[in-house]
Amino acid sequence: MLLLAGDKVSSVGIILSGSAQIVKEDIMGNRNIVSEIGVADMFGEAFACANVSKSPVTVLTTTGCTVMYIKFSRIITTCSSACSFHTMLISNMLSLIAQKNIFLNNKIDILSQRSIREKLMAYFSMQIQKSGKNRFRIPFSRDELADFLCINRSALSRELSKMKQENILDFDRNEFEIYPME
Repeated sequence: MLLLAGDKVSSVGIILSGSAQIVKEDIMGNRNIVSEIGVADMFGEAFACANVSKSPVTVLTTTGCTVMYIKFSRIITTCSSACSFHTMLISNMLSLIAQKNIFLNNKIDILSQRSIREKLMAYFSMQIQKSGKNRFRIPFSRDELADFLCINRSALSRELSKMKQENILDFDRNEFEIYPME
């Protein structure tokens, strides 16, 4: 566990190796995977920047992780020599925050779809755009995909099976191929 919901956030975590998931749980214990993060991704930056007193999310490792923590105050305060490294750090951090904002807007688009099939197709479209291919691997197990899409796991499996029978897609575990529409 890299960050527990309720913890104070004053540092930015940067994944140096491995991967993790940003997870939010509701009062009933339902789990929502906000995102999967990997090497060079950050977590905690929005909460540290916004001076949020307690983290609303938990960050869990999915593989062995090495993480570098940097105090947020050290990032935004330029050093006395105003070095180019510091300027680049701030620029890269803003770029990553903007990319994360775009990802979360895409996730809102996915979750705003009304049916499970529409959510799946919106998510698969995002994966096709990202990979540039109709055949791709997702970073989630079935349970994790259901948590990411905020849907019931058995309903997800049922819909995937229907889509496979209808020749919309094929899959093997977390590898998918989406067939072109006729």
